[in-house]
Order: sequence, then C-alpha cells, then structure tokens
Amino acid sequence: MANELFHAMAQARARNGEDPLVPFLLGARKNDVAVSARDVPRLDAHRLQILLVAERQWAADGVRFRVTDQSPSFCDSLERLGLDSNHFDKEATT
Repeated sequence: MANELFHAMAQARARNGEDPLVPFLLGARKNDVAVSARDVPRLDAHRLQILLVAERQWAADGVRFRVTDQSPSFCDSLERLGLDSNHFDKEATT
C-alpha cells in the first residue's frame, strides 16, 4: 500500500511526557496506518487504550488501521488485558 503511514512502537511507553505513538497518530489521521509492535514484548493498559481509540477512529473515518508484527508475548498481553489474543489480527478474525 503506497500511501500507508508506518510507526514502530518502542519497547515501553514513554514515562516522561507523551508516548511517540500519540503525535504520530494525530498526524496520520485520514490515512491508512500500520503500527508495528515488533519491539513490544509487553503491552500496558495505557498503550492498549491508545491503540483501541485509534482503531475505532480509523474505522469511523473509513481508512485502514493495522497493528503488525505482533509477538506471542504481545498477544498474551492482549489476553491479560481482557481482549482476544488476535484482536488486532483482522485476517485471523475474518
């Protein structure tokens, strides 16, 4: 996808100030987005909330939002936080 914007999440969220994911998403509105979780061994509730809000907003805007490169521990974090481990894996849920 030529116009898809990409962001790689850091291992852990920023403790001082805003997580870099937030300004990326604000600037990427109305565009297809891929967010890589390749470096995220464990997802916390704050970053999950950011991803869920973005997922909903992108769906409302009618543009594609993907979370890619999900490790088994990332998927385990989704379950620990109350979601299906394949929540962001649209191919597995369709």
